[in-house]
Amino acid sequence: MKLQVLLISVLLAQQLSAQSILPPISEWHGKSELLIAKTNNPWITPTEKTNFVTTPSYDETMSWLKKLADASPLLTIISIGKSPEGRDIFMIIASTEKTVTPAGLQQSGKPLLLVQAGIHSGEIDGKDAGMMLLRDIAFGNKKSLLDKVNLLFIPILSVDAHERFSAYNRPNQRGPENMGWRTNAQNLNLNRDYAKLDTREVRAVIKVMNEYDPLLYMDIHVTDGADYQYDITYALYENQGYSKSISNWLTSKFKTNVDRDLSANGHVPGEQLTPVNDRDFSQGNLLTIGEPRFSNAYGDLRHMATVLIETHSLKPYKQRVLGTYVLLESVLKILASDGQLLKQNTLSDRAKREPKVNMRWRVPQMANAMSLDSQFNSVKKNDLAKAPDSLKLLGITSKILKSAITNADYVTWTGEPTTMTVANFKGSEPIDFVNRPKAYYVPPTCTEVIERLKLHGIQMEIVKQPREVTVEMYRIQDVKFQNDGGKPLPFEGHMQVKGTPIPETRKQVFAAGSVYISTDQPLGDLAMLLLEPKSPDSFLSWGFFDQIFQRTEYIEAYVMEPMAKKMLEDSPELQKEFEKKKAEDKAFANDQNAILTWFYSKTKYYDERYLLYPVGRYL
Repeated sequence: MKLQVLLISVLLAQQLSAQSILPPISEWHGKSELLIAKTNNPWITPTEKTNFVTTPSYDETMSWLKKLADASPLLTIISIGKSPEGRDIFMIIASTEKTVTPAGLQQSGKPLLLVQAGIHSGEIDGKDAGMMLLRDIAFGNKKSLLDKVNLLFIPILSVDAHERFSAYNRPNQRGPENMGWRTNAQNLNLNRDYAKLDTREVRAVIKVMNEYDPLLYMDIHVTDGADYQYDITYALYENQGYSKSISNWLTSKFKTNVDRDLSANGHVPGEQLTPVNDRDFSQGNLLTIGEPRFSNAYGDLRHMATVLIETHSLKPYKQRVLGTYVLLESVLKILASDGQLLKQNTLSDRAKREPKVNMRWRVPQMANAMSLDSQFNSVKKNDLAKAPDSLKLLGITSKILKSAITNADYVTWTGEPTTMTVANFKGSEPIDFVNRPKAYYVPPTCTEVIERLKLHGIQMEIVKQPREVTVEMYRIQDVKFQNDGGKPLPFEGHMQVKGTPIPETRKQVFAAGSVYISTDQPLGDLAMLLLEPKSPDSFLSWGFFDQIFQRTEYIEAYVMEPMAKKMLEDSPELQKEFEKKKAEDKAFANDQNAILTWFYSKTKYYDERYLLYPVGRYL
């Protein structure tokens, strides 16, 4: 027993030590503290019991929620899937409707809100805030929140990672003491999986989207990185992205009302912040539209209002959870008053069929489009003058110090509030446009791709008989696999690949079992970004078509040598082309294999499907 007490004391001391290295903060109090249940409340949540020091385990969370649902006719709990380790992924349906099936909720005509917590299980604020709110809806004074709105709540998405909890998982975050892990049991980041759909967890969410068709989707996270005064931030695309009507609603209705309600309860709301230099805000802030691997970019692409919430990791857990509660309540009220307008805007976006669709976005002041998964490039001083606008930032003062360990500069935060005006770079310039085809043909050999397209909810027709059609197809040139200094660099379980798609028109026979995917459908834009090789999140980019990059038939030099000689004798034009290539490419000129392969590629014996992307664009 003494040993156990000693061990606990040591662990607590280490935790306090870890917290002590974080930047200083001021004591916080706000009106939202009135939301905390009294200690004698029979439905006090496990987190409230500990004064927001800890968060309940998966079993404790689900046990508490099941008891709440059993006691309230307003709540129904269902499993939407199983995790890799066999845990149920539960969803709570909060509604006054008697029938809470997908069809029943749709027939009610009420706006439907989908809230998801714990996609990164160390960032679990949404779970504990949702539990408090459901308690107050069921047995407090907030049942009226469901008068005009239905709610779907996923308390923990990454359930296996939630149970890999430790006091040492997120050293840059103030509480709770027991934090889950970032990636799932397969070491995959769920918020990089919305396009490729490798994981059971994200597949479960997409199934909910397809079956229930929520009007608004909220994905709740906790930040990493810089310090500032805001405690609740959110990422939304102001009048930008693929769903501009939805974006207008988020700017005019969501942002305006959420900011008002959070401020009235003692919180400091703001839009998501990312330092351009990945350190402080001296070179400005960066707002980007990410690839559809991310939840909010995916929602925008499928024309579903989506907001990614980031509570601030350096604020106390109590403050973050209470802010999230206020946010959720505010959104339910917004949908009750302005949800019908969002429905109209959503229908408008889903009806549009742009003739050209951009595959990527970039910051106009930066030469190349950047992935959010890449380190940010530093912005040159003269770029700051080119920033399209500026941002009044409620920041925290910082200092740049020289490290005695690395001899490099690093940032420290003083805890002192400051207001600054910084350059605000926006990654909202559309690039890499592709003409919208009438449809795509995908051959039956691409079973994995077809299955994932179905999982997304993309409509398709199965070809019953072989069909010969004239289509545009791509031959992929200049192929490069992701690497780091020449070494293979896997990312999220894949080796990403990119190349230059060269179009060619062909008569192609698509076998029975092929699928015909019209782009004249609400998810037509999504289909394009999944099937166009230029897209960073296409199935080709994720390595689902790597087989096209290998040659499987070869020819010996003793056959090719006399054949090449005769080809040159018969074609003066080929002779000129050969001499020109040798003159321009010295490596080629000195490589026997490359020369003979070049001649081989000019013959009818060469594999005409080599580097041919098997998906056809029907124009």
